[in-house]
Amino acid sequence: MAAAVAADLDRSEEDIAFFEAESVKLAPLSTQLRTVHLAIEDHELGPAEVAQGQVEMGDEVLDRGVRAANTRTKLGLQGKSGLGANHAFGSRVDELVKMPLAAEPGAVLEAVKRLNEVPGFDDKVAIQGDLTRRAEQQKQFLKDRETGQKTLLQRKSEATRLVVESALALALASLRQRWSRGSRGSATT
Repeated sequence: MAAAVAADLDRSEEDIAFFEAESVKLAPLSTQLRTVHLAIEDHELGPAEVAQGQVEMGDEVLDRGVRAANTRTKLGLQGKSGLGANHAFGSRVDELVKMPLAAEPGAVLEAVKRLNEVPGFDDKVAIQGDLTRRAEQQKQFLKDRETGQKTLLQRKSEATRLVVESALALALASLRQRWSRGSRGSATT
């Protein structure tokens, strides 16, 4: 509206007054929309970016812990009879660490449980505790990211609602202006 008032030289004084009045009516929507867009940007550049970074870093930390635990378990079980490290971690540890992000923490916690079925060794309890801590941390990071994504979707939905509401208000203003011109023109003829 402000652009139409300032730029459209073909508008009458009455048109300009009409647009200025409609602009005042739409100002609260514009302010709300600006506030929502700023909140979206702040979220994307702040908490959402941090949450994504935590998930990515948490995945690396979890992967590193699984690889170390596998190696430590193999060393701890050397010379012992019974189930080996691959019972807990699989025949290829890469299959465990390359699981989808959302599935990996649960799969690691299952590996921790399977460690109970292998013979005892000195680092077994420490390995289980370390892997549990890493997997639980990653589960929390994933949960935090999901919560942030829901917040972002709510804000984007609010922005969409405000855009639609603004567009409808503009359309109604345009119709009112055309109708008032049309009724004036027919009254004079």
